[in-house]
Amino acid sequence: MNLFEADAITKTFPRSNFKLDVEQLILPPNTITGVVGENGNGKTTLLNIVAGEAAGNGKYQYFGNQVDEKSDWLNLKNDIGFIPQRIPRWYGSLEQNLILKAGMEGIAADDIAAKLDSLLDFLGLQTYRHLKWTEISTGYRLRFELARILLGEPRLLVLDEPLANLDINTQQKFLSDLKVLLQEKDNS
Repeated sequence: MNLFEADAITKTFPRSNFKLDVEQLILPPNTITGVVGENGNGKTTLLNIVAGEAAGNGKYQYFGNQVDEKSDWLNLKNDIGFIPQRIPRWYGSLEQNLILKAGMEGIAADDIAAKLDSLLDFLGLQTYRHLKWTEISTGYRLRFELARILLGEPRLLVLDEPLANLDINTQQKFLSDLKVLLQEKDNS
């Protein structure tokens, strides 16, 4: 069963005369798939459609289920994690935001501390847990956002240009972390 399958994805932007037209897209489990292309060719639009952040035309399946007007989109969205290219600013400390997100995800209050410690250790964020948005780099903001999204344990993770603003060492670390996440999911 694939995480996502689509046939005939289209989206038209009349004002700019741009039309996204993707014949077929299949995202199998336990893989990392990259979308490559020149600026203005619809990569972000495609990723927004896959993540359920934008509507497009076509036939879609998530996790083996056909999506139509009768689909329970709210439950479906709970299985999709999305990190946009421009991460929205947050307020308070990294830890406060993660605790809030954990509570929203239904993680029991007694389990939050251990879950956060494990996630912060894995992503190298322990040192930064008490810092605020303005006190961390773009690379650590991305890692924070990944931690926040992973609390929801999504089945499909969609990232829009996650490496764009990172130095080469941070890019390699981020990709390495994604590979480890896939291996852990594959073994669980």
